[in-house]
Amino acid sequence: MNDNAQNMLSAFMNINLASISHNYHKISKFVKPAICAATVKADAYGLGLEEVAITLQNSGCKYFFVSDLYEAIRLRNIFGSNDNVVYALNGLKPKMTKEYISHRITPVIGSSAELEEYRVNIDECGEHRIALHFDTGFSRLGFEMNEISKLSINGLNIDLIMSHLSTAEDPLSNLPENQLNQLLNATNRFVGIKKTIANSAAIFRGKSFLLDMVRPGISLYCGYNEKGNLNGLESAIELYAPIIQIKNIKAGSTIGYGASYRAIKDIRIALVEFGYADGLPWSLKSTNHQSGGQFYFNNAPTPILGRVSMDIVAIDVTGIKNDIKRGDFVEIIGSNQNIDTLAKNAGTISYEILTRLNSRVKKHYKYV
Repeated sequence: MNDNAQNMLSAFMNINLASISHNYHKISKFVKPAICAATVKADAYGLGLEEVAITLQNSGCKYFFVSDLYEAIRLRNIFGSNDNVVYALNGLKPKMTKEYISHRITPVIGSSAELEEYRVNIDECGEHRIALHFDTGFSRLGFEMNEISKLSINGLNIDLIMSHLSTAEDPLSNLPENQLNQLLNATNRFVGIKKTIANSAAIFRGKSFLLDMVRPGISLYCGYNEKGNLNGLESAIELYAPIIQIKNIKAGSTIGYGASYRAIKDIRIALVEFGYADGLPWSLKSTNHQSGGQFYFNNAPTPILGRVSMDIVAIDVTGIKNDIKRGDFVEIIGSNQNIDTLAKNAGTISYEILTRLNSRVKKHYKYV
């Protein structure tokens, strides 16, 4: 554990940058000869953009994906004057073309309005790179299939064509294969331009999805648990929170807001300083009729009792044989429970768990 965080008695997250580097090398080797880029949007999925991006750069990554211009400029400033390629997935912001050019940001353009605005503003910057986004069935960003053959691409420096899969993680869905075929058919006229469609899930779906570039995100930070996972990926995160009080509860007493849990026998609980304001899903609550999430203390499970409140959650420590006291830390994510398990118990996805952890959770970086 992090001694500084323990001394402060606040929730903290250990982020192992060596594991992120390991995962990048592992995936890069697996996808060769395709390029392994890195998706670092949303502050590198909440782990810290600067620390994660520099780690990936030092691991050999030269292509990075962020959400928008703001994130892209921040990343460019972190990198300084190097040749790393930074893609802004959400396209071209209105009246901001010069900003993309001056900061060497590659907008992923997905509409005729964006493309026309870009053309109007590149009279003297024809060498600036752009990417194109084709909507192959996601019904979100991107040119529709019937627009692609009409695109005027003369004079444009198109670096990449991308699409995004809607059900890459679902082995029973044939939509990813249909989307891949649509992308391949739509890009016949774009000779010599790189193509990408694979996020983390698609990388492990099949070699046909690798194309010229892959864009892993969550698998770099947390590994990947689905079938077909590349063996040896590591979780780079551990999450701990402190116990602030131990209480003995009499049978018949209720716990927390809504009195949703009633003790059916005498029990002992620990109050943990961590709640939905810190990013813990409210859905991990429990009642007498439905179990919720759980934390761990010295490898022993400690179920959540009652509702998750803003700053505090109660856990059952009745069965803990070891001495447990105020100031001890419980494991929320770690060797006993990875982020996918926590997310599944909450009825959500690991992406949401990771990105909603807020600034009250201190970050401690290590490289071991």
